[in-house]
Amino acid sequence: MPNGVETAPERRTWRLDAAALAVAAVLLRLPAFLASRHLTFDDGQYGAVVLGLRAGELPFRDLFSSQGPLYYPLLAVADVVGLRSLNGPRLLPVAAGAIAVVATYAIGRHLGTRTAAVLAAVLVATSGSLLYVTAPLSGDGPALALALCAVALSLRFRARPSTARAIAAGVAMGAAVCIKLIVVPAAIPVGILLLGLAPGRWVPRRAGIRALGTAVASAVVVLVATVVPWGPQRVWDQSVAYHQDSERLRSYGGNFTTLLQTLAERDPFLVLAVIMGLVALAWRWTRSRRGGSPVAPGAPSAPDVIGASARWIVLPWLGLQAVFLVIEPTMWRPHVAQVVVPLALATVLLGVPSWRVVAALCIALTPWWFGNVRDIAWPNAYPTPEAAIVERLRTLPSNALVISDDPGFAWRAERRVPPNFVDVSKKRFQQGQLTLAVVGRAADSNAVCAVLIWSRERLGSLPGLPSRLEDSGFEITARLDGTSERVLYERSDCAPPDA
Repeated sequence: MPNGVETAPERRTWRLDAAALAVAAVLLRLPAFLASRHLTFDDGQYGAVVLGLRAGELPFRDLFSSQGPLYYPLLAVADVVGLRSLNGPRLLPVAAGAIAVVATYAIGRHLGTRTAAVLAAVLVATSGSLLYVTAPLSGDGPALALALCAVALSLRFRARPSTARAIAAGVAMGAAVCIKLIVVPAAIPVGILLLGLAPGRWVPRRAGIRALGTAVASAVVVLVATVVPWGPQRVWDQSVAYHQDSERLRSYGGNFTTLLQTLAERDPFLVLAVIMGLVALAWRWTRSRRGGSPVAPGAPSAPDVIGASARWIVLPWLGLQAVFLVIEPTMWRPHVAQVVVPLALATVLLGVPSWRVVAALCIALTPWWFGNVRDIAWPNAYPTPEAAIVERLRTLPSNALVISDDPGFAWRAERRVPPNFVDVSKKRFQQGQLTLAVVGRAADSNAVCAVLIWSRERLGSLPGLPSRLEDSGFEITARLDGTSERVLYERSDCAPPDA
């Protein structure tokens, strides 16, 4: 309902739809939640962070923190809720996935009809790009979920303005930015809605300015509350300056190509809907130019198409988010998840001629979708050589430290990594934060019992490291598939302190 859910039957319908969508989203993510291996580099990296948090290590002070100041505390909360089990922290991304789907539905209900809202939510629930950041551990998923809540709350404010709703929208947007700055474009629809600039319920100018000011102040309070405990300079250096100093991975055109390729591979249902929507839009435009009926055969009627207000809300959001990704120096494929929701909503705005046809074609595309997201949708256990590495790490003393350029192996063996090595991304090697001297000094600690070299772009990029480790008493105990690139070093005389 464009002006908000008001009647008791509509509220009941809203709750039933939201519950069904949330359950479906959780079920899609359940295999990844239960996976016995780390599913992505980030999944293993943040798993290692959780083990450090359990040991009393602090974000930014002990643990290198490339995400915003709210992310590690949320991981700690998820770990407690998950009863400190190995997979317990994954409750955070799974919950984020369910919240993102329900928030998409809520946005759709405010902008259009129940049908439009459900269709947009289903496209988001089945998005492979979203699965990759809302099943394994990742900062992108929780940040996106909170940003969507901010947009939904702003729409609720437009329907029924109040100071409390403006504060709630500001808190949600502030919390999202305090996890990951990549969600900043979602602030555009929030600002438009609070100011009353979008068509719909009229908001007096002063009231709109006051509401926006209230939301901004609320966001600032969240920012200050999450930054001050760790130290503003540390937070800036690790979560902002660190990313600004990164080398560009590819050109603007390369980023745009990666964006399209990722959507084609991981989101074929959404891409299909977009293509059909564009065709329908072109058909209606052509018919209107010729003086005929602008409605395509089988197209939804006017109430089923998102109204004019969505053009003010969704399209600027989508455009700015796409530009944000294209100009991002280090755009990774998981970042593409940020455009999925505005693109899904814009697709409903275009008005697909026949959702029955889309559904049939989506069924035909399911093997393609599954083939590209199988690692997340239905993950396997570790291959035998990698499982053997984890088992060897488990034989180390329970309080031993492990240096690895893929911390996920240490996490699955329930062994901590040195606090400075929870983030061993390629950028830290490029910026000279992790050098041969730094790694060597860390390996000299009596608490470090093993060093696992896994990538030629990280620890493998330090040519003098093998001899440095041998000088420190480390010996090769395993080579994955007999290669010289992936090697496990162990030291028999290590002496980690008592836990």
